[in-house]
Amino acid sequence: MQDFNRKEKKSLLKMLQESFSGLAECLEIDLNQSYRLADKKVRLPLKNYPVQLNVGQSRSDLHIYPERPINQPMRDIHAENYIIFDPNQFYKSISGFIRLSSGDKIILGKNQGNQKNLINLPQNLSARHLSIENDAGKLIFKSIDEKHGACIAPLLKDKDLSRISKWRMAKLKRIRAIFGGKIERLSPDDALKTIKQVNKLLESEAYREKDSRGKPGGVVEIPAGMSTFLVGDLHTKIDNLLVILSQNGFLEAMKKGRACLVILGDAVHNEEEGELEEMESSLLIMDFIFKLKIHFPKQVFYLRGNHDSFSEEIGKRGVPQGMLWERTLIAERGEAYRDEMARFYRRLPYVAYSKRFIACHAAPPVSSITLKKLININDNKPLMNELVNNRLRRQNKPAGYFKREIKKFRECFDLDKETPVIVGHTPMTDDATMWSDVGDIPNHHVIYASHKDWVGVMVQLGHKMLPLVYPAESLVPLINSLDVKQKSK
Repeated sequence: MQDFNRKEKKSLLKMLQESFSGLAECLEIDLNQSYRLADKKVRLPLKNYPVQLNVGQSRSDLHIYPERPINQPMRDIHAENYIIFDPNQFYKSISGFIRLSSGDKIILGKNQGNQKNLINLPQNLSARHLSIENDAGKLIFKSIDEKHGACIAPLLKDKDLSRISKWRMAKLKRIRAIFGGKIERLSPDDALKTIKQVNKLLESEAYREKDSRGKPGGVVEIPAGMSTFLVGDLHTKIDNLLVILSQNGFLEAMKKGRACLVILGDAVHNEEEGELEEMESSLLIMDFIFKLKIHFPKQVFYLRGNHDSFSEEIGKRGVPQGMLWERTLIAERGEAYRDEMARFYRRLPYVAYSKRFIACHAAPPVSSITLKKLININDNKPLMNELVNNRLRRQNKPAGYFKREIKKFRECFDLDKETPVIVGHTPMTDDATMWSDVGDIPNHHVIYASHKDWVGVMVQLGHKMLPLVYPAESLVPLINSLDVKQKSK
């Protein structure tokens, strides 16, 4: 996918040599044109090229790559954002990274925030080892630990230049294979067959205790040892879900039965201005989620949200989206399909939890709760309403939840006070996709996946739940253009 020629690489090497003028060659790593960083600032005119860092006494590897869309050649984009990651984990498992946006400056070192969880820094790293600054797309390095220093080298081999793109492209091919072809709305017959399969799975869904009537209970208990990643309200943004699935090691971990995806409801109903009545994208995203559920029956879970309904009360700015959704299902796929969608909604869980987190669509209950009540939630409509409709307490929302309800939610599941409580439903601002310590409540997070520029996901990394954010991309056209003769890896 890349189109670098030898002349370009020689030109880059010349720039790097000039930038590193006066620095000693680094003998600790086996790469050409490698240098030891000194205690003075070094500015690199990298533009679109990756570099390798070796840090700490053990000379652990870190890679720094320009962040760019998957389907655009490097030469066409002057990257302003970079990501820093451990290549030994990044391509093999669910892992983190650190984004360095234009104007950002970070200090790599022991006990610097969540760096160890995000990029697996070595134990023997000093507290302040190396500073890296992004000056409008040009990186500035300065070694702080004079004793151990750090080494830097350009990554100019073709396999390095195209590694992330090829890695993600393989995931897109796998996603297309899971869906069974181009990502487009299913025919009425295929759609009915698909949703019936999903509803059959929900009758005895994995990790859900049955209620007192023998029906699927309202709670999913994710087993210990299963890593979880959570996505908030998608509101028809299928591309945002595809971005998440084509990043990180999520697909591979689900295939191996080591991870699960939890969607916090409200995948339907377009919220873009002028598109509130548009329902075709709601059909498509539910088709895709259903295919995922069938392919990963024990790894994909969908919690009920307030928009997962045909109620006339569901809508935005006066548009009755719930009612329009039901009419669309009948018009496009018939009453039998509408009935199956209603059955799907009735069988959905409301809460997911593990030893690492608790999640629901909107809010922890304000009313008295027990685990038994949550499991038997189908007999308790007021409790259903709280979990999918309530919001954080404000002056105009005196019946909302606050710190006390977060505490009670944790106690209900016998979890400690540090356990993250994660909800969707209420974006706190218009310019972000996730928010932490919401309402000044420690370890309370809101995630919202329908932002047009960014998509956030809460990810279990080791024993912690941490937020990761990815740039939004248009991936459906790219997936649909893939050569179907090429096999998914």
